[in-house]
Amino acid sequence: MDFVVPVRRSGRSHFTLEQKHAILDEYEKCLERGSRIAFCRAVGIGDNTVRLWVQQREAGELRSSIKQGNEDQRLNAGDKQQLKRVLKENEILKAKLARAEAAVDILGKASALLDAMAKSAAATDPVLEEPEPGRPEWLVPKSGKTSP
Repeated sequence: MDFVVPVRRSGRSHFTLEQKHAILDEYEKCLERGSRIAFCRAVGIGDNTVRLWVQQREAGELRSSIKQGNEDQRLNAGDKQQLKRVLKENEILKAKLARAEAAVDILGKASALLDAMAKSAAATDPVLEEPEPGRPEWLVPKSGKTSP
């Protein structure tokens, strides 16, 4: 085996992502019966840990996080304030959207009710006629009235 076992500060230290990828690459090269278990023992990790890393890599969760320079990836105070402002704005917009959807729903029901009432009135009143096709009912002149 030409693989060099990564040195850790202690038995409880974590491997870096690069070390995990190297270990997984070497683990997959073990084809003989019992060689994978022997490899895990030589590296000092459990077989279950390696299987978890394999699952994470297949799911895309074990990606190399090479940082640009030595930048801190945490949010600074300005970013935190902006995040809070954006989240608050998001909640306000969600509430406005809910109100607008409710208004559209109410208007749709009111339109359906008015349409049903108009059809009912036309069916019971012999003087009223059906509106011309393509012309809204409220634009049809009533009998006895002349349009200017």
